[in-house]
Amino acid sequence: MAIPVIAGIPWLAGVIGGLFSAVFSYLSAFLTKRFAIVAAAITVLVGITTAFFAAINALVTGLAIVAPAELSIAAGLVVPSNATACATAYITALIVRWAYQWNVKIVQYKLF
Repeated sequence: MAIPVIAGIPWLAGVIGGLFSAVFSYLSAFLTKRFAIVAAAITVLVGITTAFFAAINALVTGLAIVAPAELSIAAGLVVPSNATACATAYITALIVRWAYQWNVKIVQYKLF
């Protein structure tokens, strides 16, 4: 009776190994496609944000060049010198919060 049981072990190992290989290849193909889509979306969002910031910066710089000197001096008294860094930090915080909320909603849709 021991011989048939021992003879069936390589067959069982082959079936389990083949099943594991098929599942692993399917998951890797699925996750690779998903990762590529997420990476492309992040790249587009970063590009759009960078273009938006560059456009706003160009508009403000253009206005500062054509504005009278008195207006620039008055703005210098009211607006701090680190206003650009503060605005950048604020916009970045809004984007990070949005990305976090978006990911939480996606996980909630997948789980519930």
